[in-house]
Amino acid sequence: MYLDALTIAALRDELAERLLGPDASRGGRVQRIVQPSALSVGLEIYAGQRYQLLASAEARSPRLLLVSERLRRGVEKPSPMQLLLAKYVRGARLEGVHQPELERVLRLTFTGEHGTVHLICELMGRYSNIILVSSDGFVMDAVKRVPASLNRYRVTLPNHPYVPPPPQEKVHPRLLTSQDLLAMPAEAPVWRRLVHGVLGISPLLAREIVHRATGNAEREGALDPSTAGAVVQATVDLLRLTETHAWTPCVGLTHEGGVAVPVAYAAYDLTHWPAREPADGMSAALARVLDAARPFDAYQQVRERLYALIDDQTRQAEARLASLRRSLVPEKEIEAVQAKGQAILGMAWSIQPGQEALEIDPTEWGLPAPADGGPLHIPLDPNRSPSENAQELFRTYRKLRAAAEGVPERIARAEADLAFLQQVRSEVALAEDRPQLDAIEGTLEEAGLAPRRTKPRRAATPGAPLSVHAADGTLILVGRNSRQNDEVTFRRGSPDDLWLHAHGVPGSHVIIKTGGGAVAEETLLQAAQLAAYYSAARHEAQVLVDVTERRHVRHIKGGRPGMVTYSHERTVTVNPTVKGDWEE
Repeated sequence: MYLDALTIAALRDELAERLLGPDASRGGRVQRIVQPSALSVGLEIYAGQRYQLLASAEARSPRLLLVSERLRRGVEKPSPMQLLLAKYVRGARLEGVHQPELERVLRLTFTGEHGTVHLICELMGRYSNIILVSSDGFVMDAVKRVPASLNRYRVTLPNHPYVPPPPQEKVHPRLLTSQDLLAMPAEAPVWRRLVHGVLGISPLLAREIVHRATGNAEREGALDPSTAGAVVQATVDLLRLTETHAWTPCVGLTHEGGVAVPVAYAAYDLTHWPAREPADGMSAALARVLDAARPFDAYQQVRERLYALIDDQTRQAEARLASLRRSLVPEKEIEAVQAKGQAILGMAWSIQPGQEALEIDPTEWGLPAPADGGPLHIPLDPNRSPSENAQELFRTYRKLRAAAEGVPERIARAEADLAFLQQVRSEVALAEDRPQLDAIEGTLEEAGLAPRRTKPRRAATPGAPLSVHAADGTLILVGRNSRQNDEVTFRRGSPDDLWLHAHGVPGSHVIIKTGGGAVAEETLLQAAQLAAYYSAARHEAQVLVDVTERRHVRHIKGGRPGMVTYSHERTVTVNPTVKGDWEE
């Protein structure tokens, strides 16, 4: 789930209250340093009693919270980061806990025998990191070292200056006006407009704002000025918690097999959530939800290896796409090169030996005029004849033309690869057993996105799609990986069947076998719930699901398994189903 700015602010206040004391004059002392995993850090801090502080930069569930159990070492040998923490932080006192305004970042300041250092916890999804920074602002180490080849703007390596995350180009919530909201595109739900346009707003917070303002968290369409004003006021009221510190930590619940399961946390009352309970502090709320979301996973090592492989391929595809986009020359610029060559040939009679530029009237040769409206000057090589200068431009034109003809196709392939990798990453998260994970790895190998193993491994079959019978007996098929998606949609689905997919996020293909007849609304909603559950939006309170006839679904030409386009869809909104609600 998304750690937003309000959650971080509530954590800041909680840590300050418990670890710094009421007057923040004498912070707790760090007694012990452990590294539970390669991407996490644990501190035992004594401040009147022992507290266990866990920080993790895991992409799927970054966190910084107080935990009840004593933290244990989870790595074989200490990392350089842990050794530095042992030297500079163990035995030191916590002097401060600071959050840059509305950022998902907390900075813990420690002062000890070797001076003052800052432990900066950036809790930003797959960009999360834990960085140890010196008092003069230089990186000492990090759990994720980031070289310039991965991020030229933010190099996170020892002895480099610490650079904070770049500011987002969004409206500050205190400056938000009704006019700002009315100017946002009305096609998206109101909560999504807030997420995209206002600083520090997460999807959960945005839905809460819209619910408090309108009574409907999923409100869509254009807003009148009065309603827009109510949304702005609700935004301001909730963000004011960072000043009043009147936090009311809360856990949102759903039900699996009649059991209440915590799936959402907030620093405020989740009034739009059907079932909720107060929590004894922000750390307690986070721990309850995160522990429920990630129980012991026997396949964690396999998942982590696949995530690392997919993330590496994603970085390569992103770099390739950026390079291709930079190399794409506008059509007008390409044609201008040819026109300049033609102008040189046409004006060859006027060019004198040793001349370094040709002055022409651009309008006579179909060229854009300079900004000052004067003549255009074409550079010449004084050591070449007019014909040779023109031929050099024609050669450049042919190269640009050849590149322009190939680059768009290569851009499309890179974009398709990125979409496929996002889909496969979602499949890794949703895989429920080792055969499913092996099938995903096999799909990556076949796509040329993973090295084939030199040693034979057990056959990675895609397995059978999930088959579910609705209450009226209608068969529903669910693909749980890319190859199963292809099978469900194109081999077992008929043109008259209904096809479903979670809107705008990676997820499973779902088919309702209609037999050419009408589909009951209850069956359609059950299939939509399955599509939502087997998608990257599984833990959202509500999910949009697209529905269309299978005849309107097309495999992307040259695309990877499971990559499709579709049309003639309508959209339904459902709560993601849980396994207790259906039988296979």
